Amino acid sequence: MSAKFFGQYLLEKGEITPQQLIDAVERQKSIHTPLGALAIEKGLLAAKEVKRIHEQQKKTDRRFGELAVDLGVLVQSQVNELIQVQASRKVLLGEVLVSKGYLTHDELERELKSYKEEQETNSSEISVFFDQVLHKDIVESFTDLIIKMFTRFGNQVIKIEQCETGKKKVRLFDWVIAQKIEGDNIELNFLLCIPGPFLLQMASTMLNKTISKVDEMTLDAAQEFVNITSGNACAKLSRKGLNLKMLAPEIYETIKRPYPVERANEVVCVHLVSPDARLDVAFEF
Repeated sequence: MSAKFFGQYLLEKGEITPQQLIDAVERQKSIHTPLGALAIEKGLLAAKEVKRIHEQQKKTDRRFGELAVDLGVLVQSQVNELIQVQASRKVLLGEVLVSKGYLTHDELERELKSYKEEQETNSSEISVFFDQVLHKDIVESFTDLIIKMFTRFGNQVIKIEQCETGKKKVRLFDWVIAQKIEGDNIELNFLLCIPGPFLLQMASTMLNKTISKVDEMTLDAAQEFVNITSGNACAKLSRKGLNLKMLAPEIYETIKRPYPVERANEVVCVHLVSPDARLDVAFEF
C-alpha cells in the first residue's frame, strides 16, 4: 500500500478517466490564490513587499504569514484574515469532479470514505517506518524540509508515498543532486532524485522567473535549492544537539553520468509523490 492523491486513487479504481482528472486538476489550480496575491488584492501589501517576503522564504522554512509579521508589514490579525479568505476560496478536487458531472454526490461520499481509510492505514505504516529507521532525526528533518521547499516555493503539493531501505530501491530519475553531510561521528550523502520538470521548477523558484531549458545557470540554481534545504535541516538538527556541516552539492544527469548508488553501505529511501509526478529523497550512510 502507498500514499495517493485522491485523483490518483479514483483513476486507479476506474471511477474517472485520465482526461477527466486532468480537466478537474486544471480547474482546481485556476482557483487557488496564494497568500501574497491575496494581500496585494486587499491592499495590505505592495508587490515589492510580497517579493521581499518570498526572497526571505527561500532562506528559511518559515511560512509567508510568519515572516510578514516578523518584518512588520502585517499584524497577526491580518494574516489570520488572509488565511480565512484563502481557505474559503479553495475548491476541493471532489467538488470539481461533481460540478463537471464526473461523479455524483453519493459516489463522492462513498469514495472519500474509502480513500481516507486507506490513507490512514498508509500513514500508520510510514510512522512505524520512521520510528525504526536508521538515524531517524536526520531522515525526518531532511525529508520534511524538502517537502516544505517544494510546497511553499514551487506550489507543489507533495506527500510521502512509501519508505524503503536498500540500494536497489532508489529511483534514479533524470537528475540526481547529491550532497555530502558530515559531523558528530556520522557521514552521509543526501540525494534528491527528480524528473526533468522538477529541475526546471527548482531553478524557476530560485531565479524568480520561468526557466524552460537546462543550462549552467539552471543547474547552479537547482543546487542552491538543495543547499538551502540542507542548511535549514542542519540548523533544525543542531537545536537537537546534532552538529552537521555540508559540502557543496554535486549534480548528475543520469543518462550521461550515472550516480554510483551501489557504493553505499546502508540506504534509506523515501519515495515522494505530487499530483502529476514522483521524486525521491535518499540517504546513503
